[in-house]
Amino acid sequence: MIFIAKLKQQFSDYFYLRDDNLPVTNVEAWRISALRIMLVSIILLCAIFVIQSAWRSVIERVAYVIPMALVFYIALSSLLLISRRFYTFSAYCLIGLIIVAAVCFNATHQHQVLSMLGPIVMYSTPFVAFMLLGWKVGVLCILLNIAPLYVLINQLTLADYITPFPVQEHANYYLHVILFVFFNVCIPLAIARSSIAAKRGNQFNIERNNILHKQAQLYHALFVEARTAKIIIDQKRKIIEANDAAYALLLSNLPTPCVGNEIESVFPEFTVNSSKLVVNRTLGAKMKVFELSAQPINDEQHTMVTIQDVSAKALLHKTLAVQTQVRQRQKLYDESAGLPNRQWLENKIALHDDQASGTLFVCAIKINNAHFIEQKYGFLYLPKILKKVAEILNQNVGERGFIAILDKYTLGIALTIVEAEKTKSAIHHIIASLPRVVQIQQLSMHIDCKAGVANNQSDVSVNQLVNNALHAVTVNDALINYYETGSHQRFIEHQEISILLNEALTNEELYVDYQPKVRGDGTLIGMEALLRWNSPVIGRVSPGVFIPIAEQSGLVLKLTHWLINHVCAQIKQWQGQGLQALPVAINISGPDLDQTDFKKFLINCVVEHDIKPQLLELELTESAKTQNIPDAIETVRYLASFGFCITLDDFGVGYSGLSKLTNFPVQRVKIDRQFIKNIQRDSKNAQVVEAIVAMCRVFKIDVLAEGVEDLREVDCLLAMGCASFQGFAFAKPMGKDQIAKLLNTSLMPNLKLPLTSQTASLVHKHP
Repeated sequence: MIFIAKLKQQFSDYFYLRDDNLPVTNVEAWRISALRIMLVSIILLCAIFVIQSAWRSVIERVAYVIPMALVFYIALSSLLLISRRFYTFSAYCLIGLIIVAAVCFNATHQHQVLSMLGPIVMYSTPFVAFMLLGWKVGVLCILLNIAPLYVLINQLTLADYITPFPVQEHANYYLHVILFVFFNVCIPLAIARSSIAAKRGNQFNIERNNILHKQAQLYHALFVEARTAKIIIDQKRKIIEANDAAYALLLSNLPTPCVGNEIESVFPEFTVNSSKLVVNRTLGAKMKVFELSAQPINDEQHTMVTIQDVSAKALLHKTLAVQTQVRQRQKLYDESAGLPNRQWLENKIALHDDQASGTLFVCAIKINNAHFIEQKYGFLYLPKILKKVAEILNQNVGERGFIAILDKYTLGIALTIVEAEKTKSAIHHIIASLPRVVQIQQLSMHIDCKAGVANNQSDVSVNQLVNNALHAVTVNDALINYYETGSHQRFIEHQEISILLNEALTNEELYVDYQPKVRGDGTLIGMEALLRWNSPVIGRVSPGVFIPIAEQSGLVLKLTHWLINHVCAQIKQWQGQGLQALPVAINISGPDLDQTDFKKFLINCVVEHDIKPQLLELELTESAKTQNIPDAIETVRYLASFGFCITLDDFGVGYSGLSKLTNFPVQRVKIDRQFIKNIQRDSKNAQVVEAIVAMCRVFKIDVLAEGVEDLREVDCLLAMGCASFQGFAFAKPMGKDQIAKLLNTSLMPNLKLPLTSQTASLVHKHP
């Protein structure tokens, strides 16, 4: 059944029996269908004729019949093959073959009746032409049929003018059967196919008319009777139609949208390219706001313009905008004092961080005797005093800063000072300008002020910067107090850090940044893992703050274990991504070395993560103190024998550097930043570094300069023989994703080294 159904489908597709099965060409499907039906039926007729008469033609010595039939068969078959791609050519050729067949009938038969069958065959050409090629070719065929009519009337035969052909015994039978099948099967089948197509076309037109009728009804409902004003314009921007709502909306004091006028006569601002346009008009002594929107229709030949009265919406937006401005003013201003508030000042400070240069200071000026003033004069006078003081301060600060009220007793000044050495003198000048007595409504009020100052040099938020200034003003009773990070940090350390840090180990608050280590030519040779902490309670905490606290509270061991495990996992992840594996340095403290199971933990960690020990570099700080030096030396030597790289960090700072250099299996020394800074100008530092490099060269120990921030320092260090570097001159600490990009190239991007031709030779000398 499936085979039969598939066969029917292929048969239907080949003969285009479905009118929706359109060919690739522009010819109607039913014409190709009719042509193929005629060709196939005539081919079958020729085949049957050849099969039936072949043997008899040989016996009766009229063999010319077989080649003639084969020629027709081949010609018809060829036309069938090209009937779709070359439809018109095939149709003309079919008519031509019919004419040729008629001529052959007339020329090959001497019998008068049989020879007249040829002209009769030509009478079929108008049917075929009208059906396949249209009325013009059909009329032409009618005119051409005058020739066979003349032949029939005068009983003319071509056999009278050429050598007669031998005739089969049953030629009369064959010819009449062929003509019968041709006129009663071939042509009727094609006509039937055309009739079916006409019937289907008529049904399609009826359905199409119904759809158009429904569309007309829909158009009438959506356009003519629509409550929204709509205008249709053509490509020349002329109005071709407008609905009733458009006339009603624009009738008063506006030109009526008459058909034929350009839309500019109604809305001069309108352009077709503007998808939406808002225009203002005065209608009936009232201001109206219209929103125009354009939408192309009918293949962009026309455009529908929708007009909406959005006056109420515009009024609402305007009202909301005014209310928003009022709320914004209330949010940023203190109405009682008539001054900007703390939020306004913090916004200004945030803009300064992005735009201005120089150092920004926040000065909190508090009225010490505010409670006395409130008790003596009432609560209404204190805001007026603050405003009066702010006016006096503004005369001294000018455009250098901003003044706002921080709380009911305190003013805040955000002041930019370019020359840092003049900071104290500038602030003292401002505080000295404060009045001792303020005149308010004929009342002379004595005021006592003091100030707290903080700057934005530390990595704190704007809110914290203002808090620092407020904290400084309460430290003591001095006239001016400068915020000190130490005192405030100590308060946080003793109250919170020891508790929060322990929670951070399990709450995923810790993360690791990596600072690249490079050669003089910018080649990446490794990196240092730097522990970071972002507390949801107190924000980002500097390692310089929480590491000492961790050492005091005994958490440093947990931090080291967490860091080692995290770094090993990260190295394994980079290796899994196909990135180059480079050593990662981890700081190891004295208490770490005092733990008997430390080396076991470290080895188990690299084995568990399946990484080589050479990929972990253990940095021993020179100032790190251990309780048992011999055991620490034994631990370090054991780890070095296992493959871990041992580095002596901060070399030159402590007093035990040389001892560690000789007792520990050190493979690299990191020269401390204090010897690197301004080395190109400081001869003493240069001599110290040269001595360290020379000593390490004797011990065959690699030397790395840390804290390099100036490329000129790199020049000097390369000249001294130091070939490895770490510092801001090359890269700041960065996240794991940025490091992954560097590992993919093994070269620091955008690095222009060396600076001089002399250094270029040194880079190649110390690879």
